[in-house]
Amino acid sequence: MTEINYLNLLIRIVVIYLIAAIPFGYYIGLMHGVDLSKTGSGSTGATNVMRNVGKWQALLVLILDALKGFVPIFYLKNFSTYLSADANIFLAMFLLFLPLFAHTKSVYIGFKGGKSSATALGVLFAINWIIGLVIISTWAVTVTLSGISSLGSIVSGPLVPVLMWIFKEDALYRYFGIIAFIFIVFVKHRSNIFRLIRGEEYNFKDKH
Repeated sequence: MTEINYLNLLIRIVVIYLIAAIPFGYYIGLMHGVDLSKTGSGSTGATNVMRNVGKWQALLVLILDALKGFVPIFYLKNFSTYLSADANIFLAMFLLFLPLFAHTKSVYIGFKGGKSSATALGVLFAINWIIGLVIISTWAVTVTLSGISSLGSIVSGPLVPVLMWIFKEDALYRYFGIIAFIFIVFVKHRSNIFRLIRGEEYNFKDKH
């Protein structure tokens, strides 16, 4: 097992958290006179931005939130030993989830945030860009056909662990795929699931 430099590790944890916790959606909302933490779903993610600010702003937030997941995990995967085959699996799993946690619990806005779908997508691209492309394509097709953003996350989420297995990724990433799917779909989107069942979920195709 790789020997751990705890000071080095602590610095990386703090830096990753502070970067991934940047609430781009919240700040972009404020630039347009909208406090997203008190508007719509209260989420700072791209869906709430699209609903209350605009489509181009939502696209920008989607890209920035994905980068918050991609950059730190790409760095750890390619330029450190923390995600290597002989790394401590519990520490590695913590580091993989750190960007998601930071996004949902941002220190900059009172530990509020978004639902982590875009940030998780960025992590997937850092792990395997082909899996990332399949997931975002599935999400985009689902959202385009249904008009419901949350449904895209709910449909594409279960594909993550399946694709990790198909592409023979390391056990660490397969476990991450399973836990991330459960976290994003059944924890962060549970209220969306209930609204979908009741037929009350927001649909951008509806005309008001």
